[in-house]
Amino acid sequence: MNLIKPINKARSSRSAFTFIEVMVGMAIMLVLFTSLFAGLTMGLSVTQMSRENLRATQIITDKLEGLRLYTWGQLTDPSYLNTSFANYFFETNNIQSTNSQGNGIIYTGTITVTNFPFATSYTTNCRLVTVTVGWSSGGVDHSRSMVTVYSEKGLQNYVIYGN
Repeated sequence: MNLIKPINKARSSRSAFTFIEVMVGMAIMLVLFTSLFAGLTMGLSVTQMSRENLRATQIITDKLEGLRLYTWGQLTDPSYLNTSFANYFFETNNIQSTNSQGNGIIYTGTITVTNFPFATSYTTNCRLVTVTVGWSSGGVDHSRSMVTVYSEKGLQNYVIYGN
């Protein structure tokens, strides 16, 4: 039995990575990390945009629900209805301070009440109400709006009816 291994003297190259192999591996790692952080950044920006859209639709819904409580006379009186408004998201850093500076998004909006656009027998008893909200985020202006029809006899009867 021979327990001694023969020494291979023909092996003259070293077993290590070459410079090219290291550079290719680093390039692959760079692409992977760049893709990871680009995906995280995109995900956070999409989340921020969906928050802003949600806040805009909440503001519009709030205004439309508030208009449901108006009487027909109040809704059709241009001097009664406040047609422009502003609302804030993340309004201030310190709510209780009187001198705090706002750092959030300002949503500005308009309420437009127009005549019903279709020629029907009840055209004079309906109004088309449009609520539009706009804001600026990331250097881009955004706008959302909702349109609904209000009728003189409406669905609600829990508010004192008047003209």
